[in-house]
Amino acid sequence: MRKPIATLVALLAAGSTVLAQPAPRFEPSVTVQGQGRVQARPDHANLTADVVTRGKTLEAATAAHRERAQRAAEALRGLKANGIEIERSTFRLDEDRRPLPPGPAPRREEPEYRAVTTFELKTTQLGQLDAAISAIAGTGLFELRNLRFAIGERNPAIAEARRAAVQGARERAETYVQAAGVKLGDILRIADTEMHGPREFAASAPMMRSSVAVTPPEALTVTANVTMTWRIGGGP
Repeated sequence: MRKPIATLVALLAAGSTVLAQPAPRFEPSVTVQGQGRVQARPDHANLTADVVTRGKTLEAATAAHRERAQRAAEALRGLKANGIEIERSTFRLDEDRRPLPPGPAPRREEPEYRAVTTFELKTTQLGQLDAAISAIAGTGLFELRNLRFAIGERNPAIAEARRAAVQGARERAETYVQAAGVKLGDILRIADTEMHGPREFAASAPMMRSSVAVTPPEALTVTANVTMTWRIGGGP
């Protein structure tokens, strides 16, 4: 019987140690959110250009598309002096079935197949964008879409918006603690919230035109958000 009694005593001693631990101390704090908004000129543009080849069979569409896609890639590489860069390209095959018209048992048309190479383009030379788009459309090879003006992560406006968000959070926290009659202490936590747009501005790109007029927006709005927590202390 001595061994079970010794074990019981040890367990009771361990339980007493756990119960004797002090409860975690509550630290008064204040948590607020801040937002910074600045205006900045776009620093680049993105454009999607599709090369589409149709055929009655997959083989026919693919065979005819191969040469057209090669010419398209060469044409885009020739526009490097205009600031056009190919970021990526993808290829896909689609079956294009037209919807059946209403009525009694219409004759089903033969399916048509499409071979599509999509080029994702980027330029930082916005002053040359109008000429570049005209040159791309003038080849007769592309369907243009998804023209977007944007601000990159390294743009100074991003840091400016973040500084404004922190300043806004501090001013908000100071207002709260002054109203509560306490003091703002050290920063305990800073959480960056993903930026909200528009950091991009979408514009409709004319389809297959040899002459276009593209005007970048004067400015885009950059927004940064931050959540900050301060320690607070007693008042004077």
